[in-house]
Amino acid sequence: MKNWKSILLLFLVFFAGIAVGVVGTRMVVRRMVQQAVNHPERVQFFMEGRLKGRLRLDREQQIQLHNILTDARGQLGSLRKEFQPQAAQVIHDTDVKISAMLTPEQEVLYERFKERNWPVMRGLRPPAPPPQQ
Repeated sequence: MKNWKSILLLFLVFFAGIAVGVVGTRMVVRRMVQQAVNHPERVQFFMEGRLKGRLRLDREQQIQLHNILTDARGQLGSLRKEFQPQAAQVIHDTDVKISAMLTPEQEVLYERFKERNWPVMRGLRPPAPPPQQ
C-alpha cells in the first residue's frame, strides 16, 4: 500500500512538471513573438551578436552583416505595413463569422478565450471602410 502511494505521488509530480513546462514554454514563446513584432531592432541585434561569434566574422564582415540585416529589417517593415491591413481584415472577418454562429453564452466564453489567447491580435485593427459618397 505504501509503495502504491509513492508511485502515485511520483506520477503526479511528473505530470505536474510536464504541465508547468508546457504552459511556461507557451508563455515564453508568445512573449518572444510579441517582442520580435514590436521591436525588430532587438532581433537584428541578437542575430548580429550570434552570427559574429559563431562565424568569427572580421570587422569588415561585421559591417557588411549589419548593413544586410538593417536592409532586410527595412524591407520586412515595409511589407508589414503593406500587408498588415489585409491580415487584420481577414482576422476581423473571421472573428465576426465565429461570433455570429455562437449562442450568447458561447459568445461570452469566446470573448474570454480571445483575451487570454490572442494578445498579439489585439493590435491588429481592420482597415477603415472607404468613405461613402
